[in-house]
Amino acid sequence: MTTLAKKLGGPAALLLATLGSGYVLGRGLEAGGKKAFKAALAAYKKRNTPCATKGQLFSVVTDGEDNRGLKLSAGDEYRVLECDGDAILIEVLNDADNPYFVSGEFLATISDFPAADTGEV
Repeated sequence: MTTLAKKLGGPAALLLATLGSGYVLGRGLEAGGKKAFKAALAAYKKRNTPCATKGQLFSVVTDGEDNRGLKLSAGDEYRVLECDGDAILIEVLNDADNPYFVSGEFLATISDFPAADTGEV
């Protein structure tokens, strides 16, 4: 510290340099922390938005099979249990192997499930 104080012109200059650099670093960390907090809060709120189609009953209008092997036929009905983005948890009525995770995009192509609604408000 004494060597650094001598290079800066004395202990008063070292004190001012330390305070100044501490202020600049502190403000930078504060700004970054606020930005990170806002981003985390927005992600938390988005994740916890209610599923707009939860509990609703939909009818299958055309036969279809998703990439996981779920086969739905025209006339089948399913209830939306939960959704997270495009992942929709459904219960197919009169099916013993419930529940199923399917894509909202898939459901929109074979049933009256709303195409633009993936559960986020």
